Amino acid sequence: MSILVVGSVAIDSVKTPFGKRDEALGGSATYFSMAASFFNKVNIVATVGEDFPKKYIKLLRDRGIGTDGLLVKEGKTFRWEGKYEYDLNVAHTLATHLNVFKDFSPEIPEDLRDSEFVFLANIDPDLQDRVLNQVNKPKLIACDSMNHWITNKRRSLEKFLHKVDIFLLNDAEARQLSGEANLIKAAKAIVSKGPKAVV
Repeated sequence: MSILVVGSVAIDSVKTPFGKRDEALGGSATYFSMAASFFNKVNIVATVGEDFPKKYIKLLRDRGIGTDGLLVKEGKTFRWEGKYEYDLNVAHTLATHLNVFKDFSPEIPEDLRDSEFVFLANIDPDLQDRVLNQVNKPKLIACDSMNHWITNKRRSLEKFLHKVDIFLLNDAEARQLSGEANLIKAAKAIVSKGPKAVV
């Protein structure tokens, strides 16, 4: 029983009212993998550049995270710079450099295609759908998204939600996707679009 996660592995530079961190390990697939590794075996599918620090690959492996699907490509790793106010639900993007992530087209290794649990971290909903077409009947499918996809790929996202068991998003994203200010109404509106549960 293992979890397959597909998404971004990145280098982040983040400012908050509580401090600043430059060139830190980031990415939605990274955070999910680290958290899930406390409970189960996790395999990650993502792409990084040649500049990606080896210490971060070691960190993932030391947590027992499978990195056979972590492709190192010629070029630079995806980088994100952002800041948060006291409301940590809202991120302000200062800069996004997609680099090798711009051409990320997930190919699921053959030995991971029977994964029982799939988490589709924050990537283009069309790519999330493409990943599902490569996986053999998972028991549970969860996914994440963000304001960028809600704005620019709403139709693809809403179509994809019918294939998802659990959909995760923050308060601002829930309000944006549903058009509802009240979070209970927002969750109900999103569940009506297809997922069995919204977190």
